[in-house]
Amino acid sequence: MTKRPSLLLRALLILLVLAMAAGGYAWSRWESFKREQGIVQLDWQGLQLSSHGLSLQRLRYAQEDREGTRLALEAHDLQLEIASLLQPLPARSLQITQLSLDWHSPPKTPERAPEAPLDWQRHARWATLLPKQLEIAALQLNLPCAKGRCDERGALRLQHAGEPLLPLSARLDLQRNEHRLSLRASAERDGPTTQLELELSIDDQRRLESRSQLSHADKARHWSGTLAMGSLPEAPWLLDWLGDWLSYAPIPLPDLPEEMRLGAGWALELPQQLDATLDWRAIAGELRLSAQLPAFWPLVGIGQLQGRLDLAARGQDSLWLPTELQADLQLRPEPTLLAALPPALRPEQLHLKIEPTDGDAGNGRLPLQLHLGSQGASTSELRARLQLATAAPYALDIEQARLQLRSARLQLDTLALRDLDARLNFTGQVAPERVQLQLQTGSHIGLASLASAELSASQLRAEPSRLRLQAELGQTRPAVWAVQGPAELRIGRLQHPQLHPQGWHWSGQLQADPGQLSAAGPLNNDAGLALAINLAKPWAGPLEVSGRLPETFLRAGNPLARSLTAWPALLELTSGRLQGSGRLSLPSGNGAPSASLTLDARGLAGIFDRSELAGLDARLAASLQRNRLQIDMTELRLAQLNPGFTFGPLLLRGQYHAGLDRPAQGRLSWQTAETGILGGRLWLDATSLDLAATQQRLDVHLQGVQLPQLLAAYPAEGLSGSGIIDGQFELRRSAQGLSVDRGNLAARAPGGVLRFRSPKIEALGQANPAMKIVAEALHDFHYDLLSSDVRYDENGKLNLGLRLNGRNPALEGGRPINFSINLEEDIPALLTSLQLSDRVSETIQRRVQERLR
Repeated sequence: MTKRPSLLLRALLILLVLAMAAGGYAWSRWESFKREQGIVQLDWQGLQLSSHGLSLQRLRYAQEDREGTRLALEAHDLQLEIASLLQPLPARSLQITQLSLDWHSPPKTPERAPEAPLDWQRHARWATLLPKQLEIAALQLNLPCAKGRCDERGALRLQHAGEPLLPLSARLDLQRNEHRLSLRASAERDGPTTQLELELSIDDQRRLESRSQLSHADKARHWSGTLAMGSLPEAPWLLDWLGDWLSYAPIPLPDLPEEMRLGAGWALELPQQLDATLDWRAIAGELRLSAQLPAFWPLVGIGQLQGRLDLAARGQDSLWLPTELQADLQLRPEPTLLAALPPALRPEQLHLKIEPTDGDAGNGRLPLQLHLGSQGASTSELRARLQLATAAPYALDIEQARLQLRSARLQLDTLALRDLDARLNFTGQVAPERVQLQLQTGSHIGLASLASAELSASQLRAEPSRLRLQAELGQTRPAVWAVQGPAELRIGRLQHPQLHPQGWHWSGQLQADPGQLSAAGPLNNDAGLALAINLAKPWAGPLEVSGRLPETFLRAGNPLARSLTAWPALLELTSGRLQGSGRLSLPSGNGAPSASLTLDARGLAGIFDRSELAGLDARLAASLQRNRLQIDMTELRLAQLNPGFTFGPLLLRGQYHAGLDRPAQGRLSWQTAETGILGGRLWLDATSLDLAATQQRLDVHLQGVQLPQLLAAYPAEGLSGSGIIDGQFELRRSAQGLSVDRGNLAARAPGGVLRFRSPKIEALGQANPAMKIVAEALHDFHYDLLSSDVRYDENGKLNLGLRLNGRNPALEGGRPINFSINLEEDIPALLTSLQLSDRVSETIQRRVQERLR
């Protein structure tokens, strides 16, 4: 007896443990399910259960996903009735006295994935699970809308037959202040045909109704029906209601001059796939629509529409085309619809007028006349004759089309345009997979002015008269398009700090495709400059410009000097030839530009400041990378330079490096820097010079100067001689100028002869016996030593400490005579005196006289 109760107790304990474990497991799974579904609240009050259903006094439910979307609902007095516990679905009825629904969505939602085809049967199966009778006596909705949050109140009733679903009836009532809006829908089956009815009533007055039939046959559904609306006197308050859901405020309507009318009829074939999904793109059939809107009516996502439309269309081969079309519509587009356009090009109102014409009608062709105009800050107009082929092969022929655009002021990024006047005449054809357009004679784009930063241009005119557009379209691949053909651009006056104001002209070939924009052709200006230009701009890459300067002869004038403000004002080239090429790359964004330039000059002659140039040959290569400028002088040779006396040839080979922010304070280095001078040679040792430093020192070497040439160049009357001079100097460069602290000159052994016979010296000797001996000695002085130290200051003063040893064979038996002479010369004044003489051109003489004045 005692053993049996013990066994029973153990069994009860085991059952209790199993029940607790099952409950814990169920609770764990429930909590996991809530986390996965984002359920953040679920509680109820007043729950009562029975074999025929349940009732709740209050139910609260809230759900939130990771993107921030939140759905919360609260129900009061909920009554759910079921047939039995063994067959709970579909429920017999569900009654809710009050239901509040609050939905919040984040400001930005990710882009939607392409919608899957509609599975008609799956939705029907889900619908059969709804309660056969559903009634919500008081429905309150709090939803996001254009003004922020919108509250809507109403009631909902639904009744259906259960598993067959039909017959079905539903009614939704909405109330705003004292106005009511009721939407009724019903469907019932009559053999293979389903009858559908839809009715919209406003303030208990029927305003819109639709009757249609849906029948099944094999793999297709046939849907035909009508829709009609005869009047809408409630439009003013209905517009005010809709205004809460629009991103703009609808314009208040005046009293309607006539009734609003809307009528539609259709007979469609809805093909159904094997998996019961519906492919909307494959719908075929016929559609007719007639609308009369006497005042502007809002269309969500489009704008406000007014006017009339009569349309008949036929769909086949996944393509819908009109068979009859007549329209006279005005649209005030929704602001967000045209947000991608510049503000000045966004129209405030569009006017579309399409009328049938007396063209080649019949045989599957529909002739139309199109007129599309816009009003706003800019005005535009498109007129065209159209021929629409409504039977295969489908195509739209465009004839006598003309597009005009005018804008007083237009801002495109950093470009400011004024008085834009464009006219494009074109013809073409549009087919389902191909577009072809051809611009015609008379097409042009004109601008009164264009400005961007330091660049400005006036009187611009582009003539793309023969451009062609071709595009290949496809549903499964990106569109491929190309624009190509000749184009011409004229600028009446182009202004930039680096250019002299004048007119420019470009003509050539223009090409654009999904990858880039390119152009090639000659560029000329009023100064006679001619360049061959190639331009390439990848849409996501840098602007690449390359150009070539063909061989230019300067005897007829210098177009570079008349085009570039950076051309030195004191440099005049009157003969010779130039040619070159260059490349410029301008990255998008804030990237640093890069460039390269090569220049080849041959036989240049002219004037630089107060010196004559002759026989200048140069080959230069410049590059700009990462804001660093480099110039390579592979050859710079000047046959002759004449600042008042002639010397040369000059030769320089070297490089120059500088930062773009301080281009004049870089580093100049050379391998060769020399010149021929007075029969000898002057050169600098290979080194580099830092132009940003406060001072530098350079070693200068002089060798083989012919004394006769030196004395001939020096403007001293009666002075001649012979000998060869060598020397070297330490040249110092500072902010004050050039100077020589230590320098020396010396004649080569065995010396030479100096002869100085001047009436002034002879007269001075008559009054001074010592000067008489000097004058007689210098009549024919044979020297064996001629040397001098050299000093030159920043002000241009040259000091020579001259030592001269030798004899005059005809004086006192040729006894030795030693001279120590200090000479001082103002070099700038000396050069000025030489440049006022006939040793230089009249141009240099005139420049010197102007400076002296």
